[in-house]
Amino acid sequence: MINTRINQLIKYGKDFLYLGMDDDYYAVNQILYLLKLNKFTKEEITDTVDFFEVMEAVLGFASKQGIIDGASITERDAFESKIVDCLMPRPSELDRMFKKEYKTGPLTATTFFHNLSKASNYIKTKRIEKDIHYLYEGKYAPLDITINMSKPEKDPKDIKKQSLFTDKYPMCPLCMENMGVYQSTQLAPRSNHRVISITLNHETDAWGFQYSPYAYFNEHVIILRKEHSPMYVNERTLAELVDFINKFPHYTIGSNAGLPIVGGSILGHHHFQGGRYDFPIEKARVLQKYKKRKVEYEILDWPLSVIRVSSDNENALLDATSDLLCAWYEYENKDLNIIRRTDEDHNTITPILKLNGAKYQFYIILRNNYSTKEKPYGLFHPREEYFHIKKENIGLIEVMGMAILPGRLINELDLIESCLIEGKNPEDYPELVKHLPWIESLKQRNIPAEDLKQTLKNEVGDIFEKVLEDCDVFKYGTKEDLYRFLEKLI
Repeated sequence: MINTRINQLIKYGKDFLYLGMDDDYYAVNQILYLLKLNKFTKEEITDTVDFFEVMEAVLGFASKQGIIDGASITERDAFESKIVDCLMPRPSELDRMFKKEYKTGPLTATTFFHNLSKASNYIKTKRIEKDIHYLYEGKYAPLDITINMSKPEKDPKDIKKQSLFTDKYPMCPLCMENMGVYQSTQLAPRSNHRVISITLNHETDAWGFQYSPYAYFNEHVIILRKEHSPMYVNERTLAELVDFINKFPHYTIGSNAGLPIVGGSILGHHHFQGGRYDFPIEKARVLQKYKKRKVEYEILDWPLSVIRVSSDNENALLDATSDLLCAWYEYENKDLNIIRRTDEDHNTITPILKLNGAKYQFYIILRNNYSTKEKPYGLFHPREEYFHIKKENIGLIEVMGMAILPGRLINELDLIESCLIEGKNPEDYPELVKHLPWIESLKQRNIPAEDLKQTLKNEVGDIFEKVLEDCDVFKYGTKEDLYRFLEKLI
C-alpha cells in the first residue's frame, strides 16, 4: 500500500511540481529515507493523483510507524512539507524557470509560481477554504470582513518584543534562511518553501518574491529584502514600490508603516505585501481634489486620513509623494494630539501603490504611534473595548478595508448566538469573558432569533469600521485639518 502511495507522489511531482524525468529515483530514495523504508517497486500510475488523499495516507503510515506524532498538526505539517520538498525543484532551478517564464510576460511568470505554490501545498488551500468572508455595507465603502483560520492572533506588545530578539535562526519568518527549514514549535513548515530572486531599485538580486501561505486575498505576495534589516518608510521605500509595479504591473503593492503599534507584525525585516485584488479603499468617495502640474491629489472619504496621489509620470509621482512624506514627518499639532517626536519619531505613513490604466496611484495613509500612560497601545490605535474582536496592529491590509480577524471568533460568535437564543449564561464560558459588555448590549436589543446571525456579522463589521476610525490621525480634529495640511504642501 505505501509503495503505491510513493508511486502516486512521484506521478504528482512530475505532473504538478516539475519533477524531472531523470529525478524520480532520487526523489523516491529521499522519501524512503523519511519513511524509514529500504525497498521500492515501480508501479504504473494512470489515474490523476489526489494530493490530499495520498498525503493523508502517507502521514497515517508515518504515524503508525512512530515516525511522527499523528495527533500533532505541527509534526504532520512539518513532515508533509519535507516529503513535498523531495519532489520540487531546488530554489536556484526554480529561479531560472521563473526568469524564463518572465520573458513571456510578468503575468505568465507569477501565474507559474503561484500555481506551483498551491500545488506544493505551501499555500494552504484546504485551510484557507474554511476562512469566513463577507461584505459589510459601511459608511465609507463595502468593507471586506474575513475571519482567518490559518494564523493565530498576535498581541502588539509581543510583536514589539519579537523585533528585539537577535539570537535566532532564522532570524524571522521572512528570512531567506527559512527555505528548507524543518518545522519546530517556533517555525512554520518551510521545507517546501521557495523564494524567487528579483531586482528592485537597482539592487541586483537583493530581493525575494514569495507567496503568503495564509493568502488573505488572491495571489497574496510578499516581497522581502534578502538581508535581515528593519522596516523603513522613506523616499527609498517609495522608489522600491514604484519599481516593483513597473516589473509586475498586475499587482497592488504596499508597505506597512514600520513603527510599533501602527506597523505590521514583523518589524525587524523590511518587506512589502500585495496581490491581485481590488481593495475597498479604491471605491472610496473623493472629498477634495487638487492638481499641481502632472500630479493629482485626492482626499478620500475613509475612516483614516488618506491622500491618493496620481500621475502617469513616474518621476513626478515620486517627487510628489516624497514631499508629502517629508511634510507629514515634520507635521505636529498638539491641539489634535498629533505629537511628531518625543524620544523617538511618531509620524509615519502606510504607502500602497497600484496602476489604474497607465496612471500610478499611491494611497498615502497618514499614521502616528504616539502613546500615553492612559493609552499605552497608542492614541491612534483601536480602543481596548474593541480588543474582543481584534487586538493586533492595524496594518496595510486592514487600512485598505479588509479585516483580518482571528479564527477564534467563529466559535465565539456561534456560542454568543447560542447564549442569546437559549438563555445560557455567557459567564459560564471563559472564552466569552472578553465579550461580556458586548453581549449585554445585544441582550438589551431583543434581537429576533432568526436575525441574530446576520446581526452579529453586521456588528463585527461595524466594530471593524470603528477600529479603523480610531486609527485616524485627525480624529481629534476634522477633515478640514487634513485639507489644510495638504493645501499648505501644494
